Amino acid sequence: MKAILLFFIFSSSFFYSQIIKDTVLGKPKSVKEFVIFLNESGPFNFMKGDDEYGHATIMKPKNLRLSMKRSWFETDFCRYINNETYYDKNRNIIKETWYYKSGEIVEDYVYTYDDLNRLMLEKSKNKYSEKTSRYFYNGKNKNVKFKEHYSKWKDEPVKRYFNNIENIKPLFITKYDTLSNTDSIFAITNNIWKGVGDGSYTRSNDTIYHKKLNCVKFYDNKYRIVEEKFFNYEDDLKNKKIYLNGHLKYEYDSYGNIIKKTNVDDGKFYSYMMSDSGKIIKEEKKDSFGKTSYTVYNYTKDQKLERETSYYNDNVSLDIRFEYKDNYITKVFYLDKFGQQNKIEPTVITFKYVFDKKNNWTEIIKNVDGKDLYKWIRKIEYY
Repeated sequence: MKAILLFFIFSSSFFYSQIIKDTVLGKPKSVKEFVIFLNESGPFNFMKGDDEYGHATIMKPKNLRLSMKRSWFETDFCRYINNETYYDKNRNIIKETWYYKSGEIVEDYVYTYDDLNRLMLEKSKNKYSEKTSRYFYNGKNKNVKFKEHYSKWKDEPVKRYFNNIENIKPLFITKYDTLSNTDSIFAITNNIWKGVGDGSYTRSNDTIYHKKLNCVKFYDNKYRIVEEKFFNYEDDLKNKKIYLNGHLKYEYDSYGNIIKKTNVDDGKFYSYMMSDSGKIIKEEKKDSFGKTSYTVYNYTKDQKLERETSYYNDNVSLDIRFEYKDNYITKVFYLDKFGQQNKIEPTVITFKYVFDKKNNWTEIIKNVDGKDLYKWIRKIEYY
């Protein structure tokens, strides 16, 4: 199980998108979802004392949903989920409440939108604090111009913050050099660090704007980007230095499609290779100890993820195979060899679905090696 945690860190969000996502078809009015642990099972805990949502979990709705879906379809264990979510007729979430297993509220959220479907008001509340954010726009523009934020912690006064979001985003200019065939991209900003005494610094606005190098793009003779270097110009407290914080290299096929992307970092690298259909077929990484880890992806004829096999130092560390019926995962063969290299038989996980009249699933039972362990329930109301 520890290996899958490393795998989550190693994988980025678009790899997970290759697996069938959880969706609600039609026009939902509300969804109440929760997981039930069967036959003396329970949520996966990394350390003793962790609550049902897991170790050091970011307790925000987007992260909690993603954590549950990943564990449900890509591991032999299960995270926790328990919430009530309400939608308007445009499928915007207007209210959601998250719960602990005991029924105690984790956080309560309320969202308000205008006639253009723009978020205008966001409120959140738990037993420790209350927060309110208001968003302001220019005309019918959908980009936020101003944000007003209030926060109130228990036994403390209300704090108010007001930001011009447009001013936070710097202006970028590009300078092309014909000799080196490069684009240099500069940020024009007056955002600086300012000393406030006792060795402390705070962000501040200077009276003048400065040009700071942000990125350099290198082109080949076909004007394709073959290399990019990214620079951090914001973290030097003296407002003088910039730091290289990203270095990418690209390789192309004869049609001009990117087939390999390599992230170079002080001798370490991360790269992935893509198929003609745009799917990731291999990702590779070398750590600071010189050990190489990589993952190979295989797909069905209709481009569903069929198998992913991870290797560390040329030994299989994790192997997951998926079987489908229509657009739903029905079986997973899960082999985690972390700390047990002699293990050869995978854990067999099957999923049994119940659907409503809208063809949305309302119940899934996750069976692990012949034993029903987890039940994910959704109670859906429609407009």
